[in-house]
Amino acid sequence: MRAVSILFLLVVKLGCLAMAAPTSGTLIFGGVERNYIYVVPPRYDGKSAISLVLIFHGAGNDGALLEQTLGFTELQREKMFLAVYPNGIDKAWNGGRTAPTSEASRKSDDVGFIAALIDVLERKFNIDPKRIFATGSSNGAMFCNTLAVRLSNKIAAIGPVNGNLSPTITAKYKPQFPVSIISFNGTADPFVQFAGDPEPGRELFSTPDTIAYWVKMNGCDPSPLVTIIPKAVPDDGTAVKRFDFEGGRNSSEVVAYIIAQGGHTWPGYHTDPSWAKVAGKTAMSVNATRAVIEFFEKHAKP
Repeated sequence: MRAVSILFLLVVKLGCLAMAAPTSGTLIFGGVERNYIYVVPPRYDGKSAISLVLIFHGAGNDGALLEQTLGFTELQREKMFLAVYPNGIDKAWNGGRTAPTSEASRKSDDVGFIAALIDVLERKFNIDPKRIFATGSSNGAMFCNTLAVRLSNKIAAIGPVNGNLSPTITAKYKPQFPVSIISFNGTADPFVQFAGDPEPGRELFSTPDTIAYWVKMNGCDPSPLVTIIPKAVPDDGTAVKRFDFEGGRNSSEVVAYIIAQGGHTWPGYHTDPSWAKVAGKTAMSVNATRAVIEFFEKHAKP
């Protein structure tokens, strides 16, 4: 009986090590208490430097939802990275596009907050400063593009999903250094239109123009290698092509997944049926979470 009890306790202990729980953190920035959650990879011992992956929610959501639904925590059992889920003020990010959210979120210096958060995390953990990355969805993806422009001295690569670049950002700022990009966009996205948005105060580049911007900024070959991704089984009603723009400065590159008939969803993760009625189809032939992390592994700063 005692041997069985010891075995049971060992299994429980190993299970806890395999799946770390999220921890809450706070930071006072600009006189406002900002909060975030983070998940430490199970094998982290503080001796070897690890990468930092910032994961940004969309408008109306929060970091806890992403931690629970997108599989980053599960992937940390295999990959060594610190996953951090910051929260925007009033559940939104000031990413250059004036979204219909509160005045507080529109005026928030979110870029400054993230720069300060990176500094805090670097003091708390053994983070490789050459491997700091950002990914996110929708409003969070737009904010990733903004960070790549304005914090190119810190951010090595981004992985925006369902979000393009705002021309209000590119009119004011220019990235100092190349930032590698892996992006995912659906041609039938009802919220972040593939063709862009010219409405004053809500301007967004189209997906092709966003890609072209980063190809030019990074100095990549404008003629991409095109790969047709095999369809999911069963067929999910989408068709996925991958475009690789290689040869950028400092070994940077731009990779774009274009999802024909894809909606405002995260590829590789089934969407709640009620949300799918509004957001559209999900491509299951590519796992965006794994693709983003594996891309980041290849693109540290020089």
